[in-house]
Amino acid sequence: MTYYSLLAVDTNKTLSTPARDRSEAFALFEKELGMKLALEDSDAVVACCLLDEWEVGPHWVNHHIRVFATPI
Repeated sequence: MTYYSLLAVDTNKTLSTPARDRSEAFALFEKELGMKLALEDSDAVVACCLLDEWEVGPHWVNHHIRVFATPI
């Protein structure tokens, strides 16, 4: 299982969860933040969140992935 941690830069809020995949983690984070999350933004604005993902160990898989958000 992969573990995910999301830092909302604007509010300095950190959320963490284990999940099967990134989509499941995003669904949980979106509900908590009240925003739709995406890895790409067509308007080329600054990312509002940073995502880390790792496996048990800890073993980093990807860290500091830029995430963009829009209100739901």
